[in-house]
Amino acid sequence: MPRAILSLSLKESRSFRRAILVAAGFLAALLVVSGPARAEAGPAELKQLVDSYAANRDFNGVVLVAQHGRILYRGAHGLANREWQVPNVGEGVFRIGSLTKPITAILVMQLVEENRLRLEGTLGDYLPVLYANTPAASVTVAQLLNHTSGVTDLPRSYEDPWWNTQARLSFEPEDFAKAWIPGTLVSAPGVEWRYSNNGYFLLGLVIEKVTGASYEANLRSRILDRAGMKDSGLYHASDLIPRLATGYQTRPDLSLARPMPIDPSVSFAAAGLYSTVDDLLRLDRALQGDVLLAEHSRQAMWTGHRSNYGYGWEVENWTLPAGGTYKVESHTGSVPGYQSYWLRAEHDRSVVIILDNYWQGETVATLGKELMAVLHGEPIALARKSLGNLLIPLATSQGVAGMTRAYEGLGAAASEYDTSEKALNSLGYRLLRMKRVPEAVAVFQWNASAHPESANVYDSLGEAHRANGDRDRAIRSYKKAAELAPSDTRIPGILKALENR
Repeated sequence: MPRAILSLSLKESRSFRRAILVAAGFLAALLVVSGPARAEAGPAELKQLVDSYAANRDFNGVVLVAQHGRILYRGAHGLANREWQVPNVGEGVFRIGSLTKPITAILVMQLVEENRLRLEGTLGDYLPVLYANTPAASVTVAQLLNHTSGVTDLPRSYEDPWWNTQARLSFEPEDFAKAWIPGTLVSAPGVEWRYSNNGYFLLGLVIEKVTGASYEANLRSRILDRAGMKDSGLYHASDLIPRLATGYQTRPDLSLARPMPIDPSVSFAAAGLYSTVDDLLRLDRALQGDVLLAEHSRQAMWTGHRSNYGYGWEVENWTLPAGGTYKVESHTGSVPGYQSYWLRAEHDRSVVIILDNYWQGETVATLGKELMAVLHGEPIALARKSLGNLLIPLATSQGVAGMTRAYEGLGAAASEYDTSEKALNSLGYRLLRMKRVPEAVAVFQWNASAHPESANVYDSLGEAHRANGDRDRAIRSYKKAAELAPSDTRIPGILKALENR
């Protein structure tokens, strides 16, 4: 499913993805509480870190951290069901969204090892009924795996009408492809990296065609049974799954609601699975040997091709505090109501797995990055309180004046809150989504005052002024952003549109 957790502006969506892919950048939003970097973090320190996210960022889910073959931390926070006040438990089952993609990639690489699939094989070869004599016929399996296929994807924003209409219908996989994955392309194969759920949907169909068995049957026999994953599978709307946590979404005004309904058949091989932290650890351990794949296939998956992405995995080199780097393979997952993150470092068998049922994309991403970093010597850092939790209720009840009084009156308590550039920017966009435009303008103005050398804050301020109908101030803000970021080719186009109105 789309990586954006709620409906985001195009600029905000790019910023969110950048935060996921960059290993650093979030530490400024946290309060460092330890001294010098250590070689490794212990269970008590990991628990303290996770507890701070539960207390100050409302983290709601299950976390597992392992290293050198042993579990260092496994804990559950919050509620699996709010209506009945049922707590989350370590054995809880969650839908895992796009963590399905690495698993689909493993299936593909198994078939490549068996010479039943070729990485250079095409959609024309494997799905001729759907794509023969179309531009998509030349798309290769490798391009589907590394998101360079150019295949048309689903709408990126959940506010698109498609998600409230067609996405609520049930489809057989081939029928969905016929209806919503056309043979036309948005870019030539291999030219551009573009994250694609439809690309992985097609890989599921390819698996079915070359094996003569369903994607689900292949999943069960080739991965789940071999790895001992007894609490995982392909989710169906009619399933009754023991210990399945109920998914929720946080509205912009911070209230909770059931997520928008989407039929799981549209997720399929791209985002359709459910699992537990223990099952995903079993899968990780199976990948440390030859139970699922030979060494050369594993390394092919974990070799970055474009935009730090391999075959079904994000691949990065992270910096060690004492110097040098280490390789991290990871993937995030998002489906309405749920968020997940799986990070692994092969050299010391470090594993971080987070499953969440409050659809907390940024919280989960930041916590996952921080946990992996402290395993490798970064100082432990506790999460600060969310400024939004303090100011949004005031914005809705007292407007700009009440919100400003609280913000400017924090005094010594300011150190308890995350007042970073990123946090203020996120708060401003949340207010925009709430249609609290004057309040959003005020927040972006605070950010510009605190970070006058940041092009991004003036870009955001310009967007808020535009939403407020203030053309002159919008132009001034975008000009400042262009001055600070002359290489940003997007801003001149915005300015031209504003000045020609």
